[in-house]
Amino acid sequence: MYGGKIPDGRARYLFIENCYRLYEQKMYQAAYRILYDSSKAEDAVQDAFLKLMKGRIYFEDAASDDCKKYMITVIRHSAIDIYNQKKREQQIIGFLNQITDADRLAFQQSPQERVDMRELISDLPPRYYKVVDCLAIKNLSVKETSRELGISEENVRKRFERAKKMLRNTWNVSA
Repeated sequence: MYGGKIPDGRARYLFIENCYRLYEQKMYQAAYRILYDSSKAEDAVQDAFLKLMKGRIYFEDAASDDCKKYMITVIRHSAIDIYNQKKREQQIIGFLNQITDADRLAFQQSPQERVDMRELISDLPPRYYKVVDCLAIKNLSVKETSRELGISEENVRKRFERAKKMLRNTWNVSA
């Protein structure tokens, strides 16, 4: 049963325990096929069960096809979220490495052209600095940054792109 009256206490606990017993390995395998990383796949399974525990979903029979489909959908979403976060982190690291390479070039050219990356970032307008600080320094996700700054996720992405452009332009002028 999807929806309806959701039991509290012991019945809910047994439902989640049954789901774990029935689907944990299948969920791990599904997550591993997306992530190709055993620890990340385990994280995805844990996230999926946390979502289940926080959610208002209950099935009369944990072994039902509907419950199985739901569990697979939840694990796929959890694994994809982790995959996207990993991809985002790699993009940020790549971006910062590009700037670091430019920093090395600036140090090789002459002492007058030396620029500290931290100074460049701190010289960004506050609205862009806050986004770079959250994404690149605090390693928050776009969603977490959005919540922390009280702006939309699209706005976070756009401000980050603009900050990168400003930093590139600054490097081109100072290099």
